[in-house]
Amino acid sequence: MAMSLGLPAHEPLPPAGPMSPQWPEAARKAAAALRHELTAVSKRRVQTDVPLIAVAGSAVSRGKLRRFEAQGEIGAGEGTSAILIIKDKQFQVEVVSVFGSVVTLSTPPDAPVVTEATLRTDLSWLLTEQSKRLNELVEGGPGFNAVAALAAVTPPEAGAPIRLVKPIGPADLNQGQRTAVHLALTPGVTWLWGPPGTGKTTTVAALIAELCARGQRVLLAAPTNAALDVAIQSLLRRRPGLADGALVRIGQPADPSLTRQVLVEEIAATRGAPLAQHRVEKGRELRECRKDLNALKQRELTRAEETERLRLETQIAELQALLRELDSRLGQVRRQVCREATVVAATAHQLALETLKNLSFDVVVLDEASMTTAALAMLVAGAGSGHTIIAGDFRQLPPVVIADTPEAQEWLRHSPFEKAGIPVAVSERKDPPRLAALTEQYRMRQTIGDVVSTAFYSSRLSTAPGTASRTVRSRASWAKAELVVIDTASMRSRTARRQGSQSRYNLAHAQLAASLTSDATATAADLGLITPFAPQARLLESLLPEDHLEDWAASTVHRFQGGERDIVIYDTVDTGRGVSPLNRWFTEGHTGSEGARLLNVAASRARDHLVVIGALDALHHRSAASRDPVWTFFAHLIDTAAPMPWQAAVSAGVTERIDEDLVERLRSDIKRAATVDMWLPRGSHRALPSLLPELTSVRGDGSEAVTIWMEPERDGYLSVEALQARREGVNIRPCLPILESSAIIGDVVWSSSASLLGMEPGLVLRTEHRAFADAARRAQRRRSGAGAPGSGQLGDNCGRCRRMLIRYEQDRRGRAGLRYECAACGA
Repeated sequence: MAMSLGLPAHEPLPPAGPMSPQWPEAARKAAAALRHELTAVSKRRVQTDVPLIAVAGSAVSRGKLRRFEAQGEIGAGEGTSAILIIKDKQFQVEVVSVFGSVVTLSTPPDAPVVTEATLRTDLSWLLTEQSKRLNELVEGGPGFNAVAALAAVTPPEAGAPIRLVKPIGPADLNQGQRTAVHLALTPGVTWLWGPPGTGKTTTVAALIAELCARGQRVLLAAPTNAALDVAIQSLLRRRPGLADGALVRIGQPADPSLTRQVLVEEIAATRGAPLAQHRVEKGRELRECRKDLNALKQRELTRAEETERLRLETQIAELQALLRELDSRLGQVRRQVCREATVVAATAHQLALETLKNLSFDVVVLDEASMTTAALAMLVAGAGSGHTIIAGDFRQLPPVVIADTPEAQEWLRHSPFEKAGIPVAVSERKDPPRLAALTEQYRMRQTIGDVVSTAFYSSRLSTAPGTASRTVRSRASWAKAELVVIDTASMRSRTARRQGSQSRYNLAHAQLAASLTSDATATAADLGLITPFAPQARLLESLLPEDHLEDWAASTVHRFQGGERDIVIYDTVDTGRGVSPLNRWFTEGHTGSEGARLLNVAASRARDHLVVIGALDALHHRSAASRDPVWTFFAHLIDTAAPMPWQAAVSAGVTERIDEDLVERLRSDIKRAATVDMWLPRGSHRALPSLLPELTSVRGDGSEAVTIWMEPERDGYLSVEALQARREGVNIRPCLPILESSAIIGDVVWSSSASLLGMEPGLVLRTEHRAFADAARRAQRRRSGAGAPGSGQLGDNCGRCRRMLIRYEQDRRGRAGLRYECAACGA
């Protein structure tokens, strides 16, 4: 059967590529960096189970692609393998994309369609595979060009810029884009710097189309499925004929329209149909044999049944061996498809895996390289001849790394741009001769583009004239200018963090966003809510209306890189109150810092309107002498943005400011609620006794319907009002520290800048929104641990002095930790 498909009995190995004397040491150091990262990841728990809830209408592409809302943090990156657990059965899946809390999975055809499942991710396997592959290639290997690999991370030689008299390229490209294509057509390493909106993807597609026309075989790689699909779609628009098998995509596309056109599995299944059918038949036989064997295990066996058991075990072993051989042959078909293709597109990590191992190409294009580690970039570039294009924007987000060892920082924290010294050269105005910089942007309107260019690109970025006359598709009553700032300094809103998490959220800021989005539902076709912090992103995501789930988006900045929206609301979250000090993203804003990159990505996602929510006194309260990109951005924001009072934002929609009748409004909400959760910081709780009749009347679903978390005095004593409430049956739970001042009452979210039930509660906001209330309840829920009961559970008394045990959520040094103790006797 394999011979009929033209497959050799043994796959021939290509000769080893050129070798560099410096390569072995570089490979060993990069492999060591991956081992350090694996150690750091393992300390954070390698295997994670995340509950999933199916998104309506998610089954597409013949049932292979499924979309779920994750009920926790998805630690795995796009393109990684995971296990989908459905009713105790496990299915191997691929994480196609993660956007906010929505994860898209490529599932096998036999995985049932369900509303709930669990995703089990293992963060270690990709690191292990990359380290293993680098160790295999220390002395070189078949089809691997060590010289090309090293060149992708080596500082280029200095010299005068290459002057191209008549740059070639399609007529639809501008002068800078044509120059970039012309330069990248020449052998060697070309660094293609494409700031946001400058048409980097268009340029890459035009380049690959020209390379194909010249008969060259191209590897197109990118760090994520989403980035790869954007490049593929742009290429197919220029060369639709590539979809007949000349362009092959490895891994499941995030865009389902690409599946049948270019997916290697689909092409291989067609070419290897007899093998594939035989694999299905033998797999069915194996399942039947296992089913029969399991039935025999349930009882004492007769002699005849013992014989039958031995026969089944032998048959199962033989079928397993056959299936391994068939899988190997099908793998050969996939590799043969890749050998014959003109363009092979794959996520970068596929270069460490079996399908592309030992295959070589004339030209390698690594797109979105700023998000790719230097270690992985070497594996990608080593599949080529030395004609390599490294495309991306080193002023945007770097690879995400946990380990802080010098090796990890050098080889994993740094992209190939940093490893080769390109950003430093650009900052010193010494552009390398083979750097092609795109400088005209088409995405952002003039005011937004000017701020981004000034703060993050040393004013090198200009706005194309056509953006001013572009049709406005999305409108909102509060987006009266291209650049709008909502200064929340006078709100004195509090930031908090989820238990055990270093990340943070700001309930009052989210309530502002709730009003803005509810007011724009009918007029904004395309809107994005962006924040640096994952817990805040989940709150913002709950605000997306059902009829805009495909057009609107809410996510962290990291997840939004590569995206764009007509209107972008950027929530900075941090205020310096509650969680303090400010995150280093706002205090360390030098060029190349993560703070500058995050802010750049967030601001440059906006096409027509950028709205920034932030406490400007905290965010810009640094010495003007620093003049770093973050300081510069906020300085220009203050000078040029149209100010919008937060009071106007509140009045726009579902959030209201409560200035009077606070207790009566709370009482009214409690009467209608099935559950009440409150979080009250240290201070007066004067209003609590008057609410006790309503609080004691709430009936839940079996757990404690009412839980009031209170911050006791430093000596552990609770207020008189709290003790009275406890005597009357209210579940009072002392906790230190409590950074929130809020209540989730049924479908209503309350927040205050001081103690909500105190004499002076400060600014009080009320938002009635069921999905938002559910998300806020999840954000503030306390988990059980270290002997401490969590939310919805009763607290305990000290066994010695009978005072209430306190839930401490910081250790004695102020670090995140959990313990359950009595303040009086330490029991």
